[in-house]
Amino acid sequence: MEDERDWGPKPFKFLNAWLLHSQFTSFVENTWKELQIQGTAGVTLLRKLQALKMVLKQWNKEVYGNTAAQLKASEDELNALDLRAEVRPLEDAEIKQKSEARNEMWRLSRMLEWEWLQKSRLDWNMKGDRNTRYFHVMATSRQNRNALNSIVVGEVAIEEPNPVKIEVWSHFTNQFSEEWRLRPVIGREFKSVRQSDSFHILESEFSVEEVWEAVKDCNGNKAPGPDGFNLLFFLEILEGAQRRYDALFRRFSCQGQIG
Repeated sequence: MEDERDWGPKPFKFLNAWLLHSQFTSFVENTWKELQIQGTAGVTLLRKLQALKMVLKQWNKEVYGNTAAQLKASEDELNALDLRAEVRPLEDAEIKQKSEARNEMWRLSRMLEWEWLQKSRLDWNMKGDRNTRYFHVMATSRQNRNALNSIVVGEVAIEEPNPVKIEVWSHFTNQFSEEWRLRPVIGREFKSVRQSDSFHILESEFSVEEVWEAVKDCNGNKAPGPDGFNLLFFLEILEGAQRRYDALFRRFSCQGQIG
């Protein structure tokens, strides 16, 4: 909602700070295993990602929650224990509670910082412990620059969401369409690359190492498709699967079940 105008639901976007939650990885793994979808590998992957997106939205509201509100509550708890320590020595249970509250506060601070860093879309790292305020300012200014409150068609200003969506859709539909009756044809002969000494490289299969290097080399905040899952999500899932495979391999090797 903006200025009492309903622009519809926001598109899904994977939140990097979810990776800092202790239950996230196990939740995704269990959800992925429970999803029973029939079809080819590509169709199965597509349908599972669509279902996972809906489940993650619900998990974000019910489990992950409001990071800023949780951080405020943790800071209030720690402040109350500090005030109590000024009056009398803390008991062992209170000392333990204070340590846990401090750890929780720093964890939530890190999560909040990750959230605003991702929203600010900065491609370089900031030094220091707390950059949340700076990231917040950058994200807010970027959002204001990209805000589309109205459009002008001809000499008419359109502000209502539905007419704006219709005009934008019509514009880009015509922009990316073509009315060619006869497409140009490139003639003449072209030199074949089959005679090149490097031709075998073009048809060689990709190795696992090359795939890993390509994925790790990409910007983790960029999503390869419109589903909102960025490369950091896929990298984390793949690395988690690799770690489990290595641990399983080591366990069976120690038991002498793998030659």
